[in-house]
Amino acid sequence: MDDVQAIRLAKTELREAYRAGSAKRVMSLISDGYCDMAAGCASFYGVEAKEVLRYRLREQFARYQTELAVTIISIQVFGNTAFDWGWHKLMLRSRKGGKTITRRTRYLEIWQKESDGNWRLGIFLDNRDVSPQMPPPDVLRMLNRQVQGKKS
Repeated sequence: MDDVQAIRLAKTELREAYRAGSAKRVMSLISDGYCDMAAGCASFYGVEAKEVLRYRLREQFARYQTELAVTIISIQVFGNTAFDWGWHKLMLRSRKGGKTITRRTRYLEIWQKESDGNWRLGIFLDNRDVSPQMPPPDVLRMLNRQVQGKKS
């Protein structure tokens, strides 16, 4: 199996771990040198980051039934480091009833291939997604001129 496929499988395991509400399964995908820069949260690094993530997951899974939808835009591998980016859509259904909370974010992950041959998440960064929009008209005109210039 190639490295891109291995990371795709790790992302599938992440999705399934959220569905199962298993902090242990999520944590099996996290590197010891983990850096967490999740939107709306304080940043944490290393052992502290792993323990804070474990705590947050346990709290979240106790309060909510969770579902994570993953849309991968690209995975780029450079030796034992890989960049993965796309969108996460997290749906939280209260275990006590009520409305489902949906959070859609854009993410960038840096994966590390560790000595055991497994890919683990080393750095996580995300921010709130915004609605798609067209570039400003001046940019569209400039791009159109570039395309027309290449055709000549």
